[in-house]
Amino acid sequence: MAPVKDFDGYIFDYGGVLVHHQAEADQERMAQTAGIPSEQFSELYWGTRLDYDKGLVSGPEYWAAIGHTAGKVLTPAVIDQLTEIDSVGWMNFDEPMWTWIAELRKAKKRVAILSNMPSDLGEAIKARTDRMKRFDFVTLSYEINSVKPESAIYEHCLEGIGTDPTRTVFFDDRIANVHGAEMLGIQAVEFLKRDDVLALYR
Repeated sequence: MAPVKDFDGYIFDYGGVLVHHQAEADQERMAQTAGIPSEQFSELYWGTRLDYDKGLVSGPEYWAAIGHTAGKVLTPAVIDQLTEIDSVGWMNFDEPMWTWIAELRKAKKRVAILSNMPSDLGEAIKARTDRMKRFDFVTLSYEINSVKPESAIYEHCLEGIGTDPTRTVFFDDRIANVHGAEMLGIQAVEFLKRDDVLALYR
């Protein structure tokens, strides 16, 4: 791994890197709202999530399919509640990371976000916060119909951030996504503990 001073671009995943993972209590609230046992709900929630992230299905279609598989008919009102709980649960921002992003931009580094996320979450973040405006470039899976670790999503971000892959570092908490970035020559780091990452790369 190159020393920090050699990087021109910094790319960050969202969930588990810039925000804390959704709490178990949020998953439990959604399960109760849907009337589905918690363990089954969690399995269904993640089972088709990539299609939702990729923009292949809408939010109502995603939640309705979860209900259908579980033998439940989820009303529009229930789906609205699920969407709200889900979105808010993914907006628990890890502030030390955002402080670092501000420092990087002040140092004239190029900074981007590269995330698999559904449209409901992405649009909620844009409408309720200024977080997306803190980056030089934003690549969200639902906007380009591609998800990590597909090469197209990394290529989109690299083109937008405008830095050479070998002088760009990418942080993601999923090893498959790290490997996807490395296939394009990006310097990639598996994000396990925030304090360790800040100690090494800040």
